[in-house]
Amino acid sequence: MNTSAPSNNRTGRAGYVRLRAALLCVGLTATTGCGPGFGALLYHLGGATEQKVSAEFKLPPGPVLILVDDEMDLVSPPSARETLVDELATRLREHKVAERVTTNEEIALIRRSVPDFDELSVREVGRRANADTVIWMNVEDFYVEKDLEMMVAPARFGVKLKVFNAREEDRLKIRLWPPERDGRRIDITVSPHEARRCKSRSEVDHLLATTMADKVAGLFYDHKVERE
Repeated sequence: MNTSAPSNNRTGRAGYVRLRAALLCVGLTATTGCGPGFGALLYHLGGATEQKVSAEFKLPPGPVLILVDDEMDLVSPPSARETLVDELATRLREHKVAERVTTNEEIALIRRSVPDFDELSVREVGRRANADTVIWMNVEDFYVEKDLEMMVAPARFGVKLKVFNAREEDRLKIRLWPPERDGRRIDITVSPHEARRCKSRSEVDHLLATTMADKVAGLFYDHKVERE
């Protein structure tokens, strides 16, 4: 058994990693574009550890429809809603949560073919899309300051989320998740610093949508997050 005092090499190495991380953070702040990029690099340098996060709900097998409503017309132009659908669908497929997810184009086709589309229930829309499960979100908050250069408040995106079984006949059993009656509120923000690195308002909208897609997708599969 080695009872001698531990070598200073380990301490010196840890200090070196922290110094490299700090210097790289300064460099990344000056050179990287829109969106976060430092976390992954810090992890590879050894400055962070992984923490497992379990799925809050496992989607049933079968085709999935993602619906994003905006009853108050908060998202204008509506590109962020469409991006949220596309990006969330991509993440569900990548993590094998769903093999088939209805696309924005398919939803638009259904909307054009049904005159009273906005009067349809979530279950009816799901059935017309041949989906077994519907992930429904309603936009409750969306804010980006007009002048990005003078931006001082974070950009915000907030939705209320529910998951429905489109094949269930009993209306009392249509809702699958969450247990909260009003649905699960999901909020994300983009700091003024991150937003100012974007070249245009459309890039900020895209960043908000992709960040929301990451957070929503993480509800449905086991994953690991970085922890410093």
